[in-house]
This record gives sequence, structure tokens and C-alpha cells, in this order.
Amino acid sequence: MAHQSRDEHLIQVLHVAEMYYFEQMTQSAIADRLALSRWTVGRMLEDARSSGLVHITIDHPLARHHRLEVDLVNRYQLTKAVVVPSQSHDEATVDIVSSAAADRLTTLRPAPQVIGVSWGRTLAQVTHHLRPGWSHDITVAQTNGGVAITRNDLVGRSVVEMAERGRGRAMTLQAPTILGSAQLCSMLRADTAVSRTLQLASDADLLVYSPGPATMDSVLASAGHITGPMMTRLREAGAGADVMSHFVDADGNPVDPDLDARTLSIDLDVIRGASRVMAVAVGVGKAEAVRTILSGHLCTELVTDSEVAQAVLNS
Repeated sequence: MAHQSRDEHLIQVLHVAEMYYFEQMTQSAIADRLALSRWTVGRMLEDARSSGLVHITIDHPLARHHRLEVDLVNRYQLTKAVVVPSQSHDEATVDIVSSAAADRLTTLRPAPQVIGVSWGRTLAQVTHHLRPGWSHDITVAQTNGGVAITRNDLVGRSVVEMAERGRGRAMTLQAPTILGSAQLCSMLRADTAVSRTLQLASDADLLVYSPGPATMDSVLASAGHITGPMMTRLREAGAGADVMSHFVDADGNPVDPDLDARTLSIDLDVIRGASRVMAVAVGVGKAEAVRTILSGHLCTELVTDSEVAQAVLNS
């Protein structure tokens, strides 16, 4: 008898789901037709989804992966996660993640007045997707120094252009991100123009960066700041990511104090203590870096693709 009752309930849940999703009837209309309360109908629809009887799929390349977003937020105590589908080509994935990050920047409320930005290939693409007038009177402050060797103007594209499109101003750092000595780095930090920019970035309403891999694919490696043997030593010391030119371990701490003393960047404690820090990462090659910054509490929200999100959650 009990088995028959369950079967009858299942048939009724199926009937309610068909009327709601296929016939597009309202819950009130279904309740009237079946002589049920609206609450009961709502409960049956919820049971249909939670039991797997009903699967809801949004078939669009820009559709987000809600379940991955929820899992990331819950596991790493994030305030927000945006996960978009990985595409068949790397360039397309970069494009869709960058577009999602630009949309997120544009719709943030309260809207930031000062943004601290770390330059890079990904942030340059995010800037490309920002509409002219995306903000008004924005100040964009560079969080870490630049590179001496580069194939394009990464700093200009991700800092100056972001400010121009937001009808604001850019505060840049006209110095390398890794210096030859701790003394020279300290002297540059004492310079008025440098200290003003670093302080503005440290006090920003929002920090935005893309974590770099602790591999020779890093921009810092291609620019000559980090050699192969240096990278090997950093990895042996536990480095999992480059965060605004700081090489950090899974606890979010620098793995090489001497190198960190030569790094012109805002402090890691500033990043960890900021109220809003957006990390943008594209491609499964960034999975280790993303896992590192999440475990080290070096961002409050993440914009990434589904392959990265799945790799991080499966680890």
C-alpha cells in the first residue's frame, strides 16, 4: 500500500511538472485544476528538481555554471563566483571569461571609485570588453611595477585604457616590478610618485588581478625577471601562484623573502585584508594558481571558466 502511495505521488509530481514546464501553466492554475494548494504545487515542483526528475538546462555559450559557482563559494567562503563554460578554443575561452569579468566590474554595487589593478594579458582582455563610459570619474591605480621586456604594452592596456574607458585617471608605476636589490626597492618605495600610487592602490575600493602560474609560462619569466633555475627553487619552496608579482604558497605567504623584498607591489596583507578582491583566471593551466589563491584567502570573488573551476573543486 505504501509503495502504491509513492507511485501515485510520483505520477502526480510528474503531472504537475508537465503542466508547469510544457503547458506553461501558473502554479495557481495547476492548483485549481488538481484541487491542491499553491504551496503543495510549489513543493512538488521543488521535489521534481531536487530528485532529478526535472533537469533545467540553459543552452547558450554565455550560460553560467550555477552549481560550480555555489560549490566554489561554499568551499572557499567567497562572496561571489562567476563560472562560464570553457570553449573549444583557448582564445574563445579567454574572450568569454574576460567579457564576464568586464560585466561584473560594470555592475558592481556600490560602484568602486578607486580600483587597484595588476597588469597582465588577462586584464588587458578584460579592459578590451569594458564599454566606454562603463564608469564615471574612476581612478585606476597600478598595484605592482611593470616589466622591462614585453611583446606588448600590458601595463598601458590594462591600467591606462581601463581608466580612459571609465572617464577617469590612471596612476601608474614607472618602475620594474622586481628590482636588483632590496635596498633599491626600498628607495623606490620612498619616492613620492611611487608611494602615492602604491598607497592609492592599497586603499582602493576594489582590487583586480589575474593570478599567474608558478611556471615558466609566467609573464615574469618571459620578461626575464625569473629564470628557469629560480622558478625551480620557487616551486620547491612551495610556490603555487604569482599574486601581483608575489610568489606565494597555499597559505598565501611569500616563499622567498629575499625575492619578495625586491618586489615593488602592494603588500600581501593588504590584498588579504581588502573587502573586495576580484581574481580573473582563464584556462586549466591556471588551476593550481587559482587553488593557491583561494586556499590562501587572496580574493573575495572569482571569475573563471568551467574547466578551471572543476579542476579546483576536484583537487
